[in-house]
Amino acid sequence: MKTRHVLLAALFLASFHEASALRVLQQVERAVELTLGDLTLPKSSTGTISFKACPSCAIDTHRVTDATVYQANRQALPLVEFLRVADELRSRPRGKDTTVAAVFLDIQSGRVTRIEINQ
Repeated sequence: MKTRHVLLAALFLASFHEASALRVLQQVERAVELTLGDLTLPKSSTGTISFKACPSCAIDTHRVTDATVYQANRQALPLVEFLRVADELRSRPRGKDTTVAAVFLDIQSGRVTRIEINQ
């Protein structure tokens, strides 16, 4: 009986050691959160966006691609429809100041992987 408990304890500790092994996660994109008023959206699917990540930061410009995903309230939209929704939100009183925009950038290339707006 005692041998069985020792064996079970050894198996438990061995599985814990494997489960807690060091794992390195690689960050592939970074996110910038701002208001819709602080973001200049692209005019085409291969255009650029620009924004200031902070009040004292320089203006950042990043390229969008055909692979960039556009989302409004967690719904993926084609760029034309996304721009229509963004324009509608900007035209509301204080809409450009209260609508949250998140820009996700590929760390290696600096290209925009997705843009999300939520009201």
